[in-house]
Amino acid sequence: MIPSRLPPLKALQAFEATARLKSFSKAADELCVSQSAISHQIRSLEDFIGCSLLLRQAKPLQLTEAGATLYTVVGDCFFRLHSVSHHLTKSKSQPLRIVAQTSIAVEWLAPRLPLFQQQYPDIATLLHMESSADSLQPAQADVIIGTWPTPEGFVAKRLRTEWWFPVCAPAQFQKLDLTKPESVFEFPLYSSEQGEDWQLWRQQLQLREPAHSQMFQVSLALLATKAVSSGSGLALSNSFIAGDAIRQGLLHAITDWRYLLPWGQYQIHFRQDSLQRQAISVFTEWLEQQAASSLLPELALLSKA
Repeated sequence: MIPSRLPPLKALQAFEATARLKSFSKAADELCVSQSAISHQIRSLEDFIGCSLLLRQAKPLQLTEAGATLYTVVGDCFFRLHSVSHHLTKSKSQPLRIVAQTSIAVEWLAPRLPLFQQQYPDIATLLHMESSADSLQPAQADVIIGTWPTPEGFVAKRLRTEWWFPVCAPAQFQKLDLTKPESVFEFPLYSSEQGEDWQLWRQQLQLREPAHSQMFQVSLALLATKAVSSGSGLALSNSFIAGDAIRQGLLHAITDWRYLLPWGQYQIHFRQDSLQRQAISVFTEWLEQQAASSLLPELALLSKA
């Protein structure tokens, strides 16, 4: 018996992407949803129609006879819809709205964004930065990059494992005893966390609490990194904030004294149901590639171990 109503649009969309890409995971990435969500949607479509559409054990994924029949119609419909909507909206296209935490926006993303625009000229972007989660307005963003909690209505994906480590100017580096991490306490220390970042660093490296230390407070890790870049003292930083300055020889990184800062892991937050989901998928994939290629070599090797 032919159903008297149309199948659910989301289920048809999941089926079309899976049939075209011959992969649950690739379809999930394209639609910015989980692989289990794709599988669930296709199961619901099969229940609606009353027959199997995919040969799931085949590698690569293959369509059943019924699935192939359905795909010839669904694939053509989605292609026509995409063509028409592109024609109607191309003069009204909105930029991909990206909100990034100040540290990663200023030192890492902004210098690389022109490369994205060269590679994907059809995707316009608008970058905005925020210094804290309190001032963040998720409704005004398609993609959020930072160490903040995931906003309601967004899903999160870790950008990479982020190691933090002491950084200092070359002149300061010459004065350190590299055989003794505790030698940092002989010099001024800059903290963006009221000293808690240095305390956690000391604990993870199993160092005794110093009798005396000189601590200067700033509001952002970016400011701490900038404060030591041309003078004395040390700050705790990472590859996103300090990587380019380290490669240029403006800063020295002591990566042997690295540690994991619990609140210092950057994530990509994005909306699953955004009208910009295709642009979001392209941008997040590019972002992950840039994050992997810009990691300091000694930490890149560590992440592969």
